[in-house]
Amino acid sequence: MQRRYNLVHLILASVIVLGLTPLMVCVDTQAQIAFMSDRDGNWEIYVMDVNGNNQRNLTNNPDDDQYPSWSPDGKRLALVFDRKDRDWNRQIYVMDADGGNQRNLSNNDSDEWGPSWSPDGKRLAFVSDRKGNFDNFDIYVMDVDGGNQQNLTNDRAWNWAPSWSPNGERIAFDSNKDGNTEIYVMDADGGNPQNLTNNRHSDANPAWLNSPFSVSPAGKRFAMWGRLKQVDR
Repeated sequence: MQRRYNLVHLILASVIVLGLTPLMVCVDTQAQIAFMSDRDGNWEIYVMDVNGNNQRNLTNNPDDDQYPSWSPDGKRLALVFDRKDRDWNRQIYVMDADGGNQRNLSNNDSDEWGPSWSPDGKRLAFVSDRKGNFDNFDIYVMDVDGGNQQNLTNDRAWNWAPSWSPNGERIAFDSNKDGNTEIYVMDADGGNPQNLTNNRHSDANPAWLNSPFSVSPAGKRFAMWGRLKQVDR
């Protein structure tokens, strides 16, 4: 009986290893790092392999392209495009992972920053000063085709650095609405904002732990899949 028990476990372990090996190879070969560089005289979006090889300029525009953000499926990049022919008119663009098909999504006269993909890849959160006051930035969301743009924060404060929860139901951000910069969280439609840090010091730039393979209502994580996610990023 003990021998049969050990044999079953050996077979199961072999199946798991054989199943994960091609996945790990695939993840490793597809892993890339996007970054911004001014090596050509202005800011451009580049990508490179995780070992630093094969560095390529994706944007190659006369204006500045900054702050790349990968889509969850790795097929697209969101970025901030600074139109130098207009003062303070950064816009949210999206493009294919090879730099092709660049499209202006926000497309207005305001200054916009910080695109952040929803986990399902269907929406982007971003920051805008559409009220015409540099001391007042709000968090907005829009569909990835630029449609259905909505103002989520809508207050006279500096709201910045949106970050989606892994399930896409909430957005963390920082705000100085209470007199100093604090970390807040709100529902994905802007409802139920809550101050999480609530102290006299400045707290900023929240980042959710976001692993698509960590499935656990109780808050526990499967470390093996979490590791694969780290390799992919």
